Amino acid sequence: MAHLWVKNGSEQWAVLPLEADAFVLTTNPPKPVRNLPGASESVSTVVLLRQLRAEEISWVLVSGRERDVRINGAQLALGVQRVADRDEINIEGVGTLYFSTESLARVEQFPGAAQDLYCPRCKQAVESGSAAVKCPQCRTWYHQTEELPCWSYSETCALCPQTTDLKAGFRWTPEEL
Repeated sequence: MAHLWVKNGSEQWAVLPLEADAFVLTTNPPKPVRNLPGASESVSTVVLLRQLRAEEISWVLVSGRERDVRINGAQLALGVQRVADRDEINIEGVGTLYFSTESLARVEQFPGAAQDLYCPRCKQAVESGSAAVKCPQCRTWYHQTEELPCWSYSETCALCPQTTDLKAGFRWTPEEL
């Protein structure tokens, strides 16, 4: 799930999961929006919007001309820009936030797929509804049960360098800058 890195009251970086379809970024912390600002709203509002196309999620930053908004140091062109992983968003009067698409590995029910999917470790089919882990980096599904601990069997994913530690945090944080 995408998230924003924001400074909390103690000036520490904290994760704000982007669980809604839109967020107003001119408040600290950013707030989810139920109704998007209309034409009568202030043009100084900065909104982050989720877009879904063919099962692919992307996020777009929209701002009026009244507010200086920069992405990775460059002024927001034409008031609209798609954001990408690790983009720095600086908003006049609000401060700096970072957008991230990184997700954490977690055990969940495998939702099923149109065709059979096979675990890359044990080579058995991953059954719909079974406990499984989707690699955050390569998006491959693994079994993760007492009988088949395929995800946690090795230190890394069988197909990419993603760590399989279910307690591992994010690979990247703004503190690294």
